[in-house]
Amino acid sequence: MSGRGNLLRVVDQAVGVYGTAPTCYLSALARKQDLTLAEFNAAVAQRQLVKVRAMRYSVHTFPVDLLGVAAAATRSLVRRTNPYRKRIEGRYDELLVGLESALADGPLAAVDIRSRMDPERELGDLFNVFLGMAAARFEIVRTTTTGSWRSDRFLYARWRDWLPDCDPEAVDEVDARRALVERYVAAYGPVEYPDVKWWTGWTKAETLEAIDGIDLAVDGEALTALDGVRLLPVWDVLMVAYRTRDRLFDPSYAPLVHDRFGNATSVVLDNGQVVGQWDLGSSDDPLSIRVAPFSDWSKRRWTDVEEQAERIGSLIGAASVEVVPIEEPVDLLDSSRNRFLAPLSRR
Repeated sequence: MSGRGNLLRVVDQAVGVYGTAPTCYLSALARKQDLTLAEFNAAVAQRQLVKVRAMRYSVHTFPVDLLGVAAAATRSLVRRTNPYRKRIEGRYDELLVGLESALADGPLAAVDIRSRMDPERELGDLFNVFLGMAAARFEIVRTTTTGSWRSDRFLYARWRDWLPDCDPEAVDEVDARRALVERYVAAYGPVEYPDVKWWTGWTKAETLEAIDGIDLAVDGEALTALDGVRLLPVWDVLMVAYRTRDRLFDPSYAPLVHDRFGNATSVVLDNGQVVGQWDLGSSDDPLSIRVAPFSDWSKRRWTDVEEQAERIGSLIGAASVEVVPIEEPVDLLDSSRNRFLAPLSRR
């Protein structure tokens, strides 16, 4: 079976994976079947994998060799102003001094940074806005996580301390956009202009400039790491790679795969085609994975799904793993806003 290889290579081949937990682990596992949590976390701790906001303002995990291009190509997008940022712009430089001081001795969680910078909580919700601005300006960067494999509690470090050899500010943004498009096409091609614009989150002008002269019809290689049956998590990069979202499934299944905001739920992929929904559930031990086929499945497919479920169980050290068939998948267009996160847990 494929999927046994270098973690950095498979994440690079996907042009990064979604950065939040547990998606980051499950997307990597779908592409590298012998993955361990220790391996992934060690790559983050050793600064080989880095989490930053990038395409569509979403947090992605990139190999450090791709980080400079991805961060530079999306820095205008990530830095776009909004009413909250406008409220704090006048104090940004003053607050940055405090942030630099707080992190002088090493990485800290946001709550610990706040206890040093804003112990009276005078900033209110604007504290997190400030941290987002500092991250967008490459002053700070997310580092290691704390808590379980489902946790998005992480530590921040000063960018120059954690990544002294990576300066996205020194990379020309126009050149970086073109380089990122080339990587995207090599992974997910053939694509069209609407796909590039959707995948990146750029403006029309930025997208047209970036794709000028690039052959978008190249056959990509992202699916080569996803042969056979795979359980792709919520927001897997493959499922948000295209504006035309039904290219990986029968158009009649569209309401079962994406909600009205374009969010992709967790899906069963079989040789490049989406054939069902699945749900991780909320308990790790025992691990109970619900699965809803879109049509009748062969015994072989059910056996492969059970094998993939066992791999998730092995990843997290679950004592037991159960696959629970669900008769009907959930229509995400006719569901509450966040139903895509756990489509089969709430009937």
